[in-house]
Amino acid sequence: MAISDSELRTPNSELLRHAYCIIMAGGRGERFWPLNAQNMPKPFLKILGASTMIQLTVERVARLLPLERIFIVLGKSHVDSARNQLPNLPAANFLVEPEGRDTAPCIGFAAISLLKLDPQAIMIVLPADHFIPDSEHFVKTVSYGADIASRGDYLVTIGIKPSRPETGYGYINAHEPVFSSNDYTCYKVARFVEKPDVIHAQQYLKEGNYFWNAGMFIWKVKTVLAGIARHMPELHKGLLAIQKAWVDRNEVRFTEIYSRLDRKSIDYGLMEKAENVLMIPGEFTWDDLGTWSSLLRVKELDENGNYCSGDTTCLETQNSVICSDGLKVGVVGLSNLVIVASRDGVLVCDAEHAQEVREIAQLIEAKREQK
Repeated sequence: MAISDSELRTPNSELLRHAYCIIMAGGRGERFWPLNAQNMPKPFLKILGASTMIQLTVERVARLLPLERIFIVLGKSHVDSARNQLPNLPAANFLVEPEGRDTAPCIGFAAISLLKLDPQAIMIVLPADHFIPDSEHFVKTVSYGADIASRGDYLVTIGIKPSRPETGYGYINAHEPVFSSNDYTCYKVARFVEKPDVIHAQQYLKEGNYFWNAGMFIWKVKTVLAGIARHMPELHKGLLAIQKAWVDRNEVRFTEIYSRLDRKSIDYGLMEKAENVLMIPGEFTWDDLGTWSSLLRVKELDENGNYCSGDTTCLETQNSVICSDGLKVGVVGLSNLVIVASRDGVLVCDAEHAQEVREIAQLIEAKREQK
């Protein structure tokens, strides 16, 4: 189905009158220890500079939608931090989960919240902690996705064209065009693929019809709730019970129901099973910043390939991440390391083992609790 560029409506058009953004700000950010030593999730950390990840995400989305239609889903222990970092967001736009239950309950909770506000709502779902420096193309891609979602009962996701054989991301296989314009093509999703080994990742890169799964979605609220009802009936039953608890103004009942929802991702619970899934390639730079070493991909490096921030001094040091928060740090004669120093702790690890920082954070927390 050909869609002309004139039909691809602009962010200020009638198309986005029913569009809302849900920003998921959960998690624990353990791979960014010791900056998260107070159990602060990655969205609330200043990993990229003066602004936190969630501030950058809201700033990006605000180019598309007014603040009144941007919502944050988060845990109750982080509400104060979120409100302090986002003072211009209405207080009612912080949707508080009693506890984290993974992305399917999170998205279902947000969907029924929007349904109360606008039965015609189109829901744009984004993680709060991704690196997307190209706001202009991000806005255009999401606008196109909202246009597609408005045309039928589609579950639209955004895939990222791989630039390397990455084994840390899931993949989306999509090659059959469904909609197209001069600038964009929307494909039917053939299948989702779990994180591959190196051989399969190299194969996906070579074939060219595999995309990184960035965890960004666009759909009508009624469409995603219908999908949950079909493929995740227990979650849907729980969401209906939550709606009743709201009507009864029973906060205790709401918390009890939510805590019993199964922990399940939206990918596994819905997207991998549904037949109405479409994908738009994201025409913008993207990185999920999953570890300290990922900063070497996205930040400006010095002449020796280092990324340094804070009060740091390096001599004969190459290809390393060196960050300081309030401490003086000197590094001599090392390479391929991650060194992060704060008043809450010091991390030193091989850059190739940055994924394992989560394990160190968990061990340190376990020791603290034993004292």
